[in-house]
Amino acid sequence: MTRRNFIEQTLRQLYNGQPTNDANITYGLVNQYLSQGIGIAAKNSYKENYQIEGIGFVNNSFYTTFKGLAITPDEFNLYKFTLPEIPVGIGASEGISRLLFKDSNNTISYPGVMLTENQVGIQRQMRPIPNKIICYYEGSYGYAITTIAMTNYTASVTMISGGDSTNLDSILNVPSDFIPVIVEYIKAQLSFEKAQKQDVSNDGATIV
Repeated sequence: MTRRNFIEQTLRQLYNGQPTNDANITYGLVNQYLSQGIGIAAKNSYKENYQIEGIGFVNNSFYTTFKGLAITPDEFNLYKFTLPEIPVGIGASEGISRLLFKDSNNTISYPGVMLTENQVGIQRQMRPIPNKIICYYEGSYGYAITTIAMTNYTASVTMISGGDSTNLDSILNVPSDFIPVIVEYIKAQLSFEKAQKQDVSNDGATIV
């Protein structure tokens, strides 16, 4: 199922049929709620696995690999790259599971060592890890701490994600058994919005 298919399904349920061209709930709005719902579904997967297995983890079906991320210098021996989206807040740093680097000859590095924010604070006191690059992320940026000139490389990151949110024709990367979780969240948000009174008069007064 593509993101467009999912959004069309949601709008048809909300409007009890094909929405008209002047419908105030747009594809872009539903797509925004969809990204939020994916985070909730991934967190539910984490909780369910903990209850059943006794170990908290997110199913592999939620993960997507993004390749070819450009790397730029940030500070001395610190390099920076932009993530496709802000990782979900599961665990200390479990939003990203794997980080690799590839040079111009397509040679792939060993996975980077992903630190938590607390570990970054004491990283300088730690011994260097042979053949490994120390990495961490903050918000929508990933960082690599290394003496290697990383501008000759690109980053490949595997993270919990529903896929490319900027492309409605991309595949929605969510297991089918967690789709209802997302549907219920979106329906609650859109039904609330649809039930609000519309201000159709330009009189400067706000409808509450």
